[in-house]
Amino acid sequence: MLSLVQLQDFIIKIQPIETLCVLQQVFREAIKPTGLDKHSCVSLVDMTNPPFNAIQFFDFPEEWVNRYISKAYYKDDIVLKSILKNTGPYLWKNLDKSDKRNRQIYAEAKEFGIYDGMTVPFTLPGYYPGGINMAGEHVDISPDSYHVLHLMAEYYLWKIIELGQGNDYLPILPKLSPREIECLALMAKGKSDSMIGKILALSPRTVSSYMENIRTKYNVHTRTQAVAVAVFIGLIRP
Repeated sequence: MLSLVQLQDFIIKIQPIETLCVLQQVFREAIKPTGLDKHSCVSLVDMTNPPFNAIQFFDFPEEWVNRYISKAYYKDDIVLKSILKNTGPYLWKNLDKSDKRNRQIYAEAKEFGIYDGMTVPFTLPGYYPGGINMAGEHVDISPDSYHVLHLMAEYYLWKIIELGQGNDYLPILPKLSPREIECLALMAKGKSDSMIGKILALSPRTVSSYMENIRTKYNVHTRTQAVAVAVFIGLIRP
C-alpha cells in the first residue's frame, strides 16, 4: 500500500532528476508496492506517425510495444479509448474488454505480465490528450494507494514534459489570486471545502467557486490535477 509519505518522498526524488531514463526508473520503483511494474505515458495519436508535440514514453517490454504499435492495437484498446470518457483515474478491471479485438489484445498482453492496471488521463494546453497507464500481473490497489498513484502520475507527467521539452515549452499559466492560492494550499493538505471555509472565514460555496476558477485557469479537469500543477511549479508545498 502507498501512503502520503511515499508520495512526498517521490516528489523530492524527482525534483533534481535530469534524464528521462532515471525518471522512469524512479517512477517504476515508486509504484511497484501496488504490483504495478510497467507503465507508459502516451498521447492519443497515431503511434506509427506521432506529431512533434505528442508524448510517447514507454516502460513496457520492447517486444510488446512493437507489436502493440505494428498491429495498431492502440486504435481499439479500451484502456486508451476510455481516456476521453473519464476526467479522473480509472481501474482497468472496471472496463468492458469483452469484444473480440480487446480479448485478443489482453490475451496477448498477458504474455508480457500485463494483467491489470490503472490509467490517469491528462489534458494539458498545447498537448494532445492522453494517459499515464500503469500495469502489472499481481495488482493490488487499495483506496489510499489509488489516490497516491493519481498524484504520483500527475507529478510524473509534468516532470516528463519538463525533461522532454525543456522549461521553455511548458505552458504559460495564468496567475492565481492570493485567496485562490490559500484555498489550493489547504486542499493539498486534504482539507474539504467546508474546512477551508472555516479556516479562511468563507462559505463552502465561495471556496468551491475559487477552486472552479483555478481549474479553469490551469485548464485541468480535476482539483487533484490543479494541486499537482501548483506543486510542480513551486506555488505550493504538499
